[in-house]
Order: sequence, then structure tokens, then C-alpha cells
Amino acid sequence: MEVEGPMIQLLRNSDNVLEAYEDGKKHKDVKLIRSFPLTMPEQFISVRSDTNEEIIMITDLSLLEGESRRVAEQELQRYYMSPTIESIISLNEIGCEWVGVVDTSSGRMNFRMNEKYESVHPLSQVSWSLSDIEGRRFIILNIHELDENSLKQWEKLNNQYFIAKI
Repeated sequence: MEVEGPMIQLLRNSDNVLEAYEDGKKHKDVKLIRSFPLTMPEQFISVRSDTNEEIIMITDLSLLEGESRRVAEQELQRYYMSPTIESIISLNEIGCEWVGVVDTSSGRMNFRMNEKYESVHPLSQVSWSLSDIEGRRFIILNIHELDENSLKQWEKLNNQYFIAKI
């Protein structure tokens, strides 16, 4: 179902959990996902349940009223932010996952990655993008500006494969 008018309300409850009210029905713990094309970031926003089922498609955020639009914009900004990694505290391979603790431009964060070849990508000869299993992205602006411990942690992940990719 697509929203052509303000038929949905978005708000945060007292526990700061995003909720949606659609045609009088309450949906708890929803998330907002941008649909393609990503070049139109305020259009085609999928409102998804806690089981990842689409509840409704918002064709354009401008169709939402005041507070609902503000909440939607904040949620999308939070979800799609790309913090810059300032230092790598730890990075370890556990089974088939990589678990990391990093200090970022948005504070200390933990993340988990699956296959490193699908999760770590060069942006330039010194910049890298990491994607975790939750879809978050982290950016290393310049690998050479990281401290000694960060470089030691990075070497656990880095190998000739990554050097060959750039």
C-alpha cells in the first residue's frame, strides 16, 4: 500500500521506540528504509515492522504532516549516517564474523561484519568503507592517519586482496 496523503503518523514512544499509526492501527518498533533510487532520499520510504515486513510505502516525505515528517527525517538521518572511524580499539574474527569496537565521529561503536570481502571496500588508496550486518556504514578517511594500535588491528583484516583491489 502506498501513501498518497498523510494516512500515517510516526512518533517515538516514551521508550524512544519508533511507532507508526496507519488507518488507526498501531505498529510498534518500526523502521524506515529508503527504496531505490537512492538519489531521491525523500521519496519511496518503506515503513517496516519489527519482522521486516512492509507496512506501507510513503511515496514522498512531503506528504507527512509536521511531527511525523520531523520524526521520519531524524530516523532516516540516524539510520543512514556514516560515522568516520577515528581509531580501531579491537577487531577480531569470531567464527565467520568479524567483530569490531571503534571510536568514531559519533562516539564508540560496536559492529559485526560477515564476509570481509563483501563488507570492506576501498574508496581510494587511503580511504575505506566498512558495512556491518545491520547495514550501517563506517568510513576510514585516511588509513595512514590511524594510530599504531588501530593499524595493528586493521592488519588483522587487511591483506594482499585489499591492496590488489585499489
